Amino acid sequence: MYFNVGKGIAIAHVKVPLFLLYSFLLAGQVNANEVKTANNAEVTFTALPEQCVTLRQGRDCFATVELQWHSSTKQSFCLYQEGKNKQLGCWQNNNQVLINVEFQSNKTIKYQLRTVSDNKVIAETQVEVSWQHKNTARKRRWRLF
Repeated sequence: MYFNVGKGIAIAHVKVPLFLLYSFLLAGQVNANEVKTANNAEVTFTALPEQCVTLRQGRDCFATVELQWHSSTKQSFCLYQEGKNKQLGCWQNNNQVLINVEFQSNKTIKYQLRTVSDNKVIAETQVEVSWQHKNTARKRRWRLF
């Protein structure tokens, strides 16, 4: 191993066995939203964008969120918004669904994919709300003179 420092950038050269490098690359591709159902079918559930950014803390963030689920076999699921327990839709015998949802919130919202038969949560994803500027308690007073 050696370091090459030039113009503030350090580059490290390390010899790594190929199988170890390959395992690190595969580990980075695992999606945290992949879940196995009772019949061993993999279900992937994602939300894009994963983050909604507003200007000030406490203000509502507005976005169109694309929720997508994919299963290796045809299954029946319902989509819920956690907290309000609001059902956004149900699908019978599908293996891939894409739905656009209007997002308006000042806090993180989780979405759940549940089975139609027993309402069991199969997978969940969330849209995180963040802000550019923290809300300050400072009063702004205007003076003319």
